[in-house]
Amino acid sequence: MPRFLVGGAVLVVLVAGGLLGFARLSGGGRGCPEAVARASEAEVAGEYEGPDGMSVRLRYDAGAGRGTFSVADWPYEDSPSYRKDKTFDTAGTWSLSKVSGVAEVQVRLSFLDPPRHRRPLSTLVVGRDGDERVLFKETDPDNCPSTVLRRAQG
Repeated sequence: MPRFLVGGAVLVVLVAGGLLGFARLSGGGRGCPEAVARASEAEVAGEYEGPDGMSVRLRYDAGAGRGTFSVADWPYEDSPSYRKDKTFDTAGTWSLSKVSGVAEVQVRLSFLDPPRHRRPLSTLVVGRDGDERVLFKETDPDNCPSTVLRRAQG
């Protein structure tokens, strides 16, 4: 076998291996979540954990036809870095909604005691990352969202 073919094959293997390794390191082994077009309250209910210790617990009472939630270390929308209080804990009600003309389902949080003069993160997109159900903050469609909440383990 010619020497340049062996060298070329080795180079291809090294480049492919390097690219796969970089993709795993940069993405944590996960891809970008994708919005789902359909989801029920029962499918979405559960406990989710996100970055910096944030969490949400969505409960749904089918008999009453309503959902309640509690959040811990929940962020304010676009909180400037100089603010001392960047997160809060509270509770409220939640519902699913669809945006006209968009194939996605959103969780809308209504806080019982909303913070004054600051807007909390109150809308999350229901999605999937592989086989895993996730909630995420909608961002620029060309980039992966930085706020992704995954089902709590345990």
